[in-house]
Amino acid sequence: MKSDLFRPAFLIDRWLWRKGLGHPQIMPILRNEMLLALVSLLAGLALFLVSSWLFWFGVGASVMAMTFYGLARFFLRTNFGGYGTGLLISVLIRWAGRLLLTVILLYVALVLCAAPVSAILSGLVSASILALVTYAVQAKRS
Repeated sequence: MKSDLFRPAFLIDRWLWRKGLGHPQIMPILRNEMLLALVSLLAGLALFLVSSWLFWFGVGASVMAMTFYGLARFFLRTNFGGYGTGLLISVLIRWAGRLLLTVILLYVALVLCAAPVSAILSGLVSASILALVTYAVQAKRS
């Protein structure tokens, strides 16, 4: 059991559980997206002087992981007493805020840091595909 404490997947699962995101289908998706982002960012930092592409791939994966984390956190913590205009307005405001943050991050990466568009787009798409594959695997297990 002590060896589990040093596995990144175990640490991320434990952290997500403490944050209240222990849903059996959501937690593996979040964990895998966070692991993809973490591994690609760390490898990208280690190889940044050789090529910055992997780092910017990690930035794209991180943006997708951050977006999914925020939405999952909101929906798993919200007590749905009924669907009304209050819930819709809250979802729209959160979505717009998250979209604004994503736009700012992408502007800084693409315009100010001259990041390759292909790397950021590859990170976004890879994290999305990873989320879908993880969900399919979890749904098949259930």
